[in-house]
Amino acid sequence: MPTVPAAGRGYGAPVSRSLRPALAVAAVAAACSSPAAVTGGAAVERVIDGDSVELRIEGELVEARLIGINAPELADCQGPAARDALAELVEDRALSVESFGRDRFGRELVALGAEGEDVNQALVERGWALALHDGEGEAWLDAMADAASRRLGMWGMDEDCPPPSATVVIADVEPDPPGPDDEVLDQEWIELENRGADPVELAGWAVRDESTTNRYVFGEVTLPPGGRIRLRTGSGADAATEIYWDSPAGVWSNRGETALLLAPSGAIVDHRFLG
Repeated sequence: MPTVPAAGRGYGAPVSRSLRPALAVAAVAAACSSPAAVTGGAAVERVIDGDSVELRIEGELVEARLIGINAPELADCQGPAARDALAELVEDRALSVESFGRDRFGRELVALGAEGEDVNQALVERGWALALHDGEGEAWLDAMADAASRRLGMWGMDEDCPPPSATVVIADVEPDPPGPDDEVLDQEWIELENRGADPVELAGWAVRDESTTNRYVFGEVTLPPGGRIRLRTGSGADAATEIYWDSPAGVWSNRGETALLLAPSGAIVDHRFLG
């Protein structure tokens, strides 16, 4: 699969620390529920979700997206907690804001610092955001793997994200089949396995990539005990052991990828770090 440009993965222009000068580097005392006292012309006006904020810069409201990461959607069970985690990092702390262009939705792409702490990285380290493989590189990816292994933040389950009774795992992934990528979409796949003793109804379960742009929600599919089902990226005729995403483009990036298996609640049941 060709490397997916950042614009197609939810960020806009490719990440580069030298794209342009900082939009603002300003100390602020930031509160999340109401405008903070402004120091240096910038403040966090509102925390929107786990990776988006509304900034006030020199009197102008700017919607900003934290670069290099992706937090759970608010509709997922981890979403509100991810937003709270970002609020905790920026509330009542002196912030610095650095911009790297805009994404495809017109939001400023920013790195936030809070009294010397890298907010973007801290969210990854605490388990409340994915590190994107075309983002900050190995350090953030290692931090993500560590958070996942320790089941921190979104990687764990609690009363808000209860574990499913079924034991379904990601058994295998083929992200880069031989041949021209756009001609072999049916050969790109992810395979699930039921390791439990009972059949599992997969309706409402989902598979997604690290960008959230690509998310497949299963319909009425039954996975028998010990059974496997292969979800192919391209198009074809569904069968008992394989179904088709019908995606017009590749899902799993050659550059590197995080594949997630989600319960109907949005809880992360299993994951694979690819590349």
